[in-house]
Amino acid sequence: MTFLLKHLMRTSLVLFALFSIQAHAQSITFSETTDFPKAAAGSYGILINAVSSGQLIVWNGNTIYRQTLPGGNTFVPIASGYAGDPGFLAVAPDGHTLVLGAGYSGKVYVVDSDAPLSYTPGSEVATIPHYSGTYLTQTKVLLDCGVYPYAELGILDLTTGIYRAVMYKPSTADIDASPGSFAASAHVAVDPTHSTVYTSGLVYDAGFSVVRNELKRISASSLLAAYASSSMLNWNTDATLIGNNGDFEDGGPSAVTANGDILIGGFGGVQRVNPVSGMVTATYQPRGFDYYGVGYNIHRDTIYPIVADLDWSMDVVYARQNELSELPVTSAAGQVVLTVALALLLAGAVRKRNARLISE
Repeated sequence: MTFLLKHLMRTSLVLFALFSIQAHAQSITFSETTDFPKAAAGSYGILINAVSSGQLIVWNGNTIYRQTLPGGNTFVPIASGYAGDPGFLAVAPDGHTLVLGAGYSGKVYVVDSDAPLSYTPGSEVATIPHYSGTYLTQTKVLLDCGVYPYAELGILDLTTGIYRAVMYKPSTADIDASPGSFAASAHVAVDPTHSTVYTSGLVYDAGFSVVRNELKRISASSLLAAYASSSMLNWNTDATLIGNNGDFEDGGPSAVTANGDILIGGFGGVQRVNPVSGMVTATYQPRGFDYYGVGYNIHRDTIYPIVADLDWSMDVVYARQNELSELPVTSAAGQVVLTVALALLLAGAVRKRNARLISE
């Protein structure tokens, strides 16, 4: 009987998740949620990503939290002491190793979410001030760093701690040609196959007005080759423009969806951009004109707009209605199918048990 109950519970969770995804796909309305952990003291935000199990991971500038169930509304701490203003939270190709970038402090941490350990002094793999980052391979991370008056992309080898710049964005010549102008960093993201990187090149004039905001794609292989050869790629010739200058928000690409669209945050909302056409196919703006960050779960294709609150803690999170609950919510049709499926499983198990008893 114990085996039967365990089997039914496992099956029910799978079916709950299946119909939860179907119900989620039909909803386009966002609601504010208080389920997510708040930013730690001294931190100006939280970051949201997901591991291969479909569970969300949250880093608040000190503690790492893991969602107890895909689609659930409970987050439990799994490790602590990872201090710093969160710059990025990336998941490795293996689906469970995390890299945490603590922004201006430069600390880069690596944590296995399947066997998490709290921070111990000296356990950071590198100290490189940065703005954002993402995995290219299991051992190499791309960082977007600001080196005034320039901004650069560089690669950090997590096994050796060696960092090398591989591209200025835009080129240093473009900055030098405009006295008083300077480049700024932005978020950087890689597609699900880890073959294409998306990033933005931002230039401000002496009056702090944006004069250049270009979204571009770069092949991951070319960036890795530049790292291996200690060479530099050129923003104008080695990166491909998407759309036109000024078409998109200035936050830069925060994530790439399961179908390859780019999610870009910034003032005004979260934009969903088709990288082939260069068109904005949707804008998520649940709280009007505010500054938006982006959390994304590629395994459930769910977007979490994160709005800067009045003290800039970046901890007002929006989720699609019914996305988070004590158990994943199903549609009415899903509930009927789930009930029937469980009844059939139970009947089949009973028949097998009776047949075994008769044979004995």
